[in-house]
Amino acid sequence: MKTLAITIGNNNYCEAAAKLDNAVNDARAMADVFRRLGYDVIHKEDCTINDCVELLTKFDEIIHDYDATIFYYAGHGFQLDGENFLASIECQVANPNKYHCSKTCLTLTEVLNILKKNTNKVNIVIIDACRKSFERGGFSSFTPIQAPKGTLIAFSTSPNEGAKDTGFDGHSIYTGSLLKYIGREWISVEELFKKVRKTVFNLSEGKQTTWEHTSLIGDFYFNTGQLVHSLDIPYDESVVKDNKFVPSNGFGNLITEIKSCNWNRQNPAIEKALSINPSKLDKNQQFILGRNLQQANGYAYNASNFYENLSSNLNPYFTGEENHLLNGILFEIYFDSNGEFRKGNFKNYNFEKIFELRKNIKFKKSFEFLQKVLEPYKVFLFYIPTDQNNIIDVDVLATNEQVKDIWGKEEVYQVISKVIVFSQDITKPISKYGIYGQNSLGLKDALSNYLFAPKELINVNSNIELNKLAFVKFEDDNKYDY
Repeated sequence: MKTLAITIGNNNYCEAAAKLDNAVNDARAMADVFRRLGYDVIHKEDCTINDCVELLTKFDEIIHDYDATIFYYAGHGFQLDGENFLASIECQVANPNKYHCSKTCLTLTEVLNILKKNTNKVNIVIIDACRKSFERGGFSSFTPIQAPKGTLIAFSTSPNEGAKDTGFDGHSIYTGSLLKYIGREWISVEELFKKVRKTVFNLSEGKQTTWEHTSLIGDFYFNTGQLVHSLDIPYDESVVKDNKFVPSNGFGNLITEIKSCNWNRQNPAIEKALSINPSKLDKNQQFILGRNLQQANGYAYNASNFYENLSSNLNPYFTGEENHLLNGILFEIYFDSNGEFRKGNFKNYNFEKIFELRKNIKFKKSFEFLQKVLEPYKVFLFYIPTDQNNIIDVDVLATNEQVKDIWGKEEVYQVISKVIVFSQDITKPISKYGIYGQNSLGLKDALSNYLFAPKELINVNSNIELNKLAFVKFEDDNKYDY
């Protein structure tokens, strides 16, 4: 989805008493997150009225090129004579009148009128401004508004309430809360603002309650995986999104060769990369080397050989308690070259051997790193590797039945009708693993691959002994799935 974000932060109002501390910081931080999300960003600070005119003109000209738009404003705001004003720095905030404001502010109506012409898009307006007299605000409460079709309007506070310019270090209480959630993958925009509302209410001790009005038709997610959740991930974006990696030296050229997916080029490059003294490689270089060892694992024999004695081969790559090479291996399993969660299409070669390292205390930091980056995706995962041996119970319902196989021979099979784990019915996907005729061990292999968890942690509870498996058919007229 091609998205445009406009961010405005106004601190330095012409009246000394009206100056704000954090509005510019707030807008800068929002602009930075939007850029990292891959949005096109127009960012303005301390806007004069001429800046506002240019901004609205540009917005009106280019909005048709986008699937979604976000308009964010931090500064003073107020209502006069039925109009909602967003104050430029030239506005006399302490004593405004409608004639002065019409010359020194942009209006919410002007923004919404542009959106009304583009209701086939997703449009989000975020206003971090006061809705009563004089905190981060102005003269009176905002006039009631209606969101045009396809639009969500979010205010930092409810009608007739104030909005604090502080609350987080360098940010208002509202934008500071918003920044805590906006990078979370797979959170719908409505759910995100609900989480923000709870945080603002709690941190303001009930004095500030955020407010939204929406006429959105479809779902919108700020982050669908293009931004890794943890903004504190300790590696450069060029190795987290390693499709952006640009080789600048001999090591970088080796990474390019390993990336080639041509084993004739990969093998000598892997040999050379692993011969480099780890102390000569910084954490980003070790991380991207680990990623590319995992992507070559199973194809290039020099990568596969590294995994034969994985624990020993990782030892030289410790920096204190951190093992950046292993962090790269673990990250590559779950995240692609865009830094996006693979959501089931994991790089699973040798995964049980890799997950075995979780039992070794010296690799504890790496698995803590993995838990951190996987936290927002836990709804999509049955298992996240930790040093805890948490058993995964799988309940299987089956019946003994005479089944005629494809050769016409009749035998007693255990025909599975239900496979349940964590209250989820996974019968259909497990039936596609080709385990017809196998026993409970074959079922456990299939479960291990589907749940992406070590076999040793999977406990199958079945109402009958499973010696020869078949599955109830789901989609055609044949009774059993072979």
